[in-house]
Amino acid sequence: MKGITTSRIIATSMIMIPLVLIIVRLWSNQHHVFEPGHQYDVNYQFEIGKSDDEYQIKTYLPLSNERQRVSLKNQNNSNRGTIMIRNGNKVIEWKSSNSNEDSIDVNFEFIGEARQYEIDPAIRLDELPREELKSFLRPTEYIQSDDSIIITKAQQLASDKATIKEIVGSFYEYVFNMPSAQTSALTDAVTALHLNRASCNGKSRLLVAFCRSVGIPARVAGGLILEETSKKTSHLWAEISIGDHWVPFDALNGHFAEIPANYLELYKGDQFLITRSKNIAFDYTYVIDKTRINHFPNFALFDIWEIIDEAAIPAEMIKILLLLPLGAFLVSVFNNIIGIKTYGLFLPVLISFAFFNAGVIPGVILFSVMIAVVAAINYPLEKGGIQYNSKIAIMLIAVVVTALAVINLLHKTQWLNASIPLFFPIIILTIVSERFARKTEEEGVGQALNLYLSTLLVTLVIYYILSAETIQNFIMTFPEIICSLAGLNILLGKWIGLRVTEYYRFYKVTSK
Repeated sequence: MKGITTSRIIATSMIMIPLVLIIVRLWSNQHHVFEPGHQYDVNYQFEIGKSDDEYQIKTYLPLSNERQRVSLKNQNNSNRGTIMIRNGNKVIEWKSSNSNEDSIDVNFEFIGEARQYEIDPAIRLDELPREELKSFLRPTEYIQSDDSIIITKAQQLASDKATIKEIVGSFYEYVFNMPSAQTSALTDAVTALHLNRASCNGKSRLLVAFCRSVGIPARVAGGLILEETSKKTSHLWAEISIGDHWVPFDALNGHFAEIPANYLELYKGDQFLITRSKNIAFDYTYVIDKTRINHFPNFALFDIWEIIDEAAIPAEMIKILLLLPLGAFLVSVFNNIIGIKTYGLFLPVLISFAFFNAGVIPGVILFSVMIAVVAAINYPLEKGGIQYNSKIAIMLIAVVVTALAVINLLHKTQWLNASIPLFFPIIILTIVSERFARKTEEEGVGQALNLYLSTLLVTLVIYYILSAETIQNFIMTFPEIICSLAGLNILLGKWIGLRVTEYYRFYKVTSK
């Protein structure tokens, strides 16, 4: 009894002390969120070839607003650009008569927030827009809201709708379900509707044209989707005036009344991101680097983000190490509390990590096919009197050949990205196949299949828990929680009650 009490005191202390420290760290910082924010460094890189004439280049710089904060770091080139505000947009322009090759670099920092908007279902179409919004009802060169084909289609889509939310929802669904075209060519609204295929610029213009044709103020906005890469492609989305807000809609990427945190807005209106003289050789690239903001450095026993940055340790490796104890604890809960058995403690966690690389559907297919092959060849090998070690070796050869065939099929059907590293998933799934083969040899195919199904169930649950970005960022920001898991494991190790599945098995006994 004394031993039990001592272990409970130790376990409770191990659980509570890290939790108190986490609360103190949260309380001592202004940002009360569980995951660190992200920011991006964006660099415009323009290259200009030799020219005998004066050249002129114009582009847009982002403005800070309610969802994005922007700070210009520097602009380096032989002829510094002139910054001005035109029609609510921040424009930077370079002019030079230099005949030599030239380069322009503009670097700024971006911090963005995701925004979602609730559309009031009571707002009706017959409510007239404010005077300052009427300019957003007029047709333009590429948004032909007065064209008969646009008007006819918009009226058809809105025919049985009364509220703004219903009408905009109908327009959005139509444009979103339109096939996407992978092209950077300019597509106006009429062309998009006629072809029934468009990229972001055609879909956005068509959505705006539909809205304007029925009296709903709308416009397009443009910018970049930020990701850690170098790119040339910009992006266009729609903004619709609903109530007191300009509400964003991206009918290409499926964002209804929302805008993701990594959308950098550069301008409003149907503009060209870059305009330049035609008589020059010109090339450009947007170089984007993703960085972090750690909101919780105070009182950290281990500042993982700082360690990653200073020691240049791969973040994925640290993440896997920190998630492993959490995964093992979850497997213990399934084994000890619920009563679902698995292939050991760590294998379900490792399989879930394998799914991180391969993807959950290709991973399950690969896992299941490998297990099926082992089950299928077990019987003829056993009937043939093949000894155990040789039988296991033959099974593993069959697993490897099958894995290669399945991977090839998944690649050809585009279920699996060719750039995904598969060494780790294959090794893990091969180990599981060997365990399945051994279970088949010892207890028969039926018991081995039951254990496979229960392991797959637990693996999928663990995968969806560990793959949640909030869970990953929390455990990376507050690694102290690992000590709490140790305390929970001590309490779990003292569990002597019935498992959940045993309540079902012994229902007749326990109900008396």
